Amino acid sequence: MPTPMSSTFEFPAPPDRVFALMTDRAFLEGRLTQTGGQDPEVVSVDTADGVTTLVTREAIPASVLPSMVSAMINGDPVTERTERWRAEGDGYAADFGVVVKGAPASMKGTMTIAPAPGGSTLTVAGTATVPVPLFGGKIESIVVERVQTLLEREAQYTARSLQA
Repeated sequence: MPTPMSSTFEFPAPPDRVFALMTDRAFLEGRLTQTGGQDPEVVSVDTADGVTTLVTREAIPASVLPSMVSAMINGDPVTERTERWRAEGDGYAADFGVVVKGAPASMKGTMTIAPAPGGSTLTVAGTATVPVPLFGGKIESIVVERVQTLLEREAQYTARSLQA
């Protein structure tokens, strides 16, 4: 059964500025480097028909994973994250997906950037799915915890970048 997650972050800038930053290749490269993944790569940043699609990839060192997870995979798992952003109302919305190559784990959800007093709010909501009998729910909880920690680091980097 998929495990849900939700996180909300405040930024001191309007949605247009946050969106422009979060879809900028140089910003994405810096964010990937700052959040600690192995071999980070911005695979693509493309805009067509009003949709901006971002694809990033990075490896997670197996040594930092719980033994229950690292025992199920060979080597360092590689995550690929895809975000499809579009204008929506006074802000922006995206569908996102994360696949873990070499492991039976994925995450899907939505992201929104909306106006808020003093700037904007980024809300991320998704579900982690690990279709493994007996251990799937536990691994999903680990995935959700790691993703929330990653999102917090990304939000800190974003806030610093907006103030620069």
